Amino acid sequence: MEIIALIIIFSWLVITTIVAALAGIIKKFSLEEWTVASREIRSIIMYFALAAEIYSAFTFLGLAGWAFSYGYSIYYAPAYFTTAYCTGFLLAKYYWIYSKKFGYITQADYFADRYESRLLGVIVAIIGVLALLPYIQLQIIGVGIIVESASYGTIDRTTAFIIAFLCTAVFIFIGGARGILWTNVLQGILMFTCAFIVLGVPLIGVGGIDRLFDIVIREFPSHLVPPGAKGIHPIQWYMSSLLLTTLGFWMFPHLVMRVYAAKSPEAPMRSTALMPWYSILAFPIILAGYSALILVPKLGVADMAVMETIKIVYPASIVGLVGAGGLAAAVSTGGGLIQASAAIIARNWIQRGLWPKAGDITTAWIARFLTLVITITSLLLALYAPALLVYLLLVAYSFVVQFFPGTALGYTWKRATKAGVMAGILVGCLVVILTSFVWRDPYGVHSGIWGLAANFATTIPVCLITKPPSQQVLNRFFK
Repeated sequence: MEIIALIIIFSWLVITTIVAALAGIIKKFSLEEWTVASREIRSIIMYFALAAEIYSAFTFLGLAGWAFSYGYSIYYAPAYFTTAYCTGFLLAKYYWIYSKKFGYITQADYFADRYESRLLGVIVAIIGVLALLPYIQLQIIGVGIIVESASYGTIDRTTAFIIAFLCTAVFIFIGGARGILWTNVLQGILMFTCAFIVLGVPLIGVGGIDRLFDIVIREFPSHLVPPGAKGIHPIQWYMSSLLLTTLGFWMFPHLVMRVYAAKSPEAPMRSTALMPWYSILAFPIILAGYSALILVPKLGVADMAVMETIKIVYPASIVGLVGAGGLAAAVSTGGGLIQASAAIIARNWIQRGLWPKAGDITTAWIARFLTLVITITSLLLALYAPALLVYLLLVAYSFVVQFFPGTALGYTWKRATKAGVMAGILVGCLVVILTSFVWRDPYGVHSGIWGLAANFATTIPVCLITKPPSQQVLNRFFK
């Protein structure tokens, strides 16, 4: 039976690799093509591409694992799956219009141009890449867990994630942004389908959703109310985490680049408006996490909740299909993260930093080869030093949300200055570090919100007392 599951999983991996490579071959290679698909992506492709990139290994593993371990606090995720798209809807038009007008291909390009500071662009690029790296590692580890479980232990997780991410590196190298976007259409459809297959866990394995909650209320009541099963997530943590993710979600560099790839501003705006419907896939997965409390109460690794309960309810062919869906979630997101990291390093660390004379084609080739370097580095870290990035993973959102003041004020406030935005980002990141590792989440409020409050409190006064932007920049952005 494990052979059936493996055939399904790796057949899907091969198909998506071929599709991505072909998508990249059909267009002439250039920096804009490899990074933002020549800004030609239409609404339907954008919708599924964003869905596959947003819903990652965390969706298939973390949602159920969190529900199994902590209970109620996981509901912050379905909540921000709606509120964050409101933020995305408001920002998408600005992202697209200015990227098209001024030729931005990375988030850091905007900061460097709007605030007339190459240094600020480099700082944003460095923080952005540091925030993406732990998420790449999360996808790698997720692939290992999914394939190891779906193969009934036939393939160990190390072998699984090496195979999957070497294939991913190949199709990113060849296909670039267009390859990732087309692959994500396939991945997004499969993920949505598999999520509703998971609904069979509470329906078949437990006997229905009503019965599931009857048992949870009776035997695991702390899973349904604050502060959760382990007593560490009070209501203020829930609300501050929801605010953090609502404001920070569209500050991640790879999502900004996906908006840049659209053919028109309407494409990402429609996608964000409709994305909450796709978010429905979170609920069957959370229910599987609750079901694991009953079906596999001695589950050693909480993140295995979906795969282990699926194996109880379904035959190997369905386990393989769900495993392919989980693999799709991890690979589609991981591929986007790797490609964005390579583009940021090549564009903002090298072309706009260390080597200003590098041409666009040279920069594009550098980015291509950096995908291999980043993939191999991430694989080695996942193999030999996984703990190095765990702490960054915990505060990745807290770091990227520090871009929010500079983003929002840059589009709306003429008085926003490079000194104010730079000071705000640095102070905000310092406060995040202190409230993450020295005084953890003071008063139960998430560290990212403390950092964001310090950021605004620094940015606005410094902007008011420092030299305003040049009239040339104000004319370009506000007329």
